[in-house]
Amino acid sequence: MSKLSVISIIVGVVLLGAAGYIAYSQQQSLSSGVQIETTVESKEITYSSDKGGRYTPHVTYSYTYDGTQYTSDNIRPGIGTKASNTRAAAEDRINQYTVGETTTAYVVQDSPSKSYLKKKSNPLPVMTNPLPLIIGVLGLALVGLPVYKSAAS
Repeated sequence: MSKLSVISIIVGVVLLGAAGYIAYSQQQSLSSGVQIETTVESKEITYSSDKGGRYTPHVTYSYTYDGTQYTSDNIRPGIGTKASNTRAAAEDRINQYTVGETTTAYVVQDSPSKSYLKKKSNPLPVMTNPLPLIIGVLGLALVGLPVYKSAAS
């Protein structure tokens, strides 16, 4: 087996591991979320011209858990906030929040500094965050390609 094949397999396995970790951490956040009351501090939509223009909604909120004050801006559990192609779509995701009002959030019990506003409990975390799927498919391709080439030879 060539050095390139070995490197491809190693990178593929690392990417598969990263995809699994992302999916696992998102599922853990969903399953261990404790409902709390939080106060919305601010909300805004930022625009990035990368990738043809993306609008990202942000909601900053504060809460107290076990006597400690925290501030967060996670709308969903897991990595990243889902950006939208249009400003209207981003606004739809934060319109339900009003600055100064109280709303429900979920705190991860083992990491109270981690919280999120929307509890999306899909059976597959990939449905709410496609990043694990993308990384996993790339990892499988890198693992499978050298094996396929070796078998075809």
